[in-house]
Amino acid sequence: MKIIVKTLKGIRFEIEVKPNDSVAEVKKNIETVMGASEYPAAQQILIHKREKLRDETTMEANKVFDKSVIAIIITKGCLEEMEKQNPPLFQMIRHNSAGFVPVLNKESFERDNELAQPEEDLLQLQVTAVDDEAINRLEAMGFERRVVLEVFLACNKNEQLAANFLLDHIH
Repeated sequence: MKIIVKTLKGIRFEIEVKPNDSVAEVKKNIETVMGASEYPAAQQILIHKREKLRDETTMEANKVFDKSVIAIIITKGCLEEMEKQNPPLFQMIRHNSAGFVPVLNKESFERDNELAQPEEDLLQLQVTAVDDEAINRLEAMGFERRVVLEVFLACNKNEQLAANFLLDHIH
């Protein structure tokens, strides 16, 4: 069966898979077809219907069928990339890791009323249409909009970096 693989940048390509292929095998297939330099299997994250696919599971177990669309994200070591893209943020994380770890684990977003502010006190942000599209794509991966906005802005509006960070650190 053929499945459609879609990148965050909107590039689509088809690959041939079998229902009993594991996600790890599909990643290797993508690496072979698209090239190890651009799509290394070890750095791929595959997403189907807002779920991150585990390497040991099969296409059939993940309800991936002929013509299904799979999203692919290439991780590049999120914090290393953040250090290059946003050195002040990286330094802040490094020097305040005890305060940042709860954010990574989403604890601070789930505490009852601890961080809650009245609606009228919330900061109003304006984003471009391009930014809004990127935010919507990140949100479609299954993350809360508020978390997506924080990460997207912290990553200097770098969608790939934000996606890597969300997938690596927000559960």
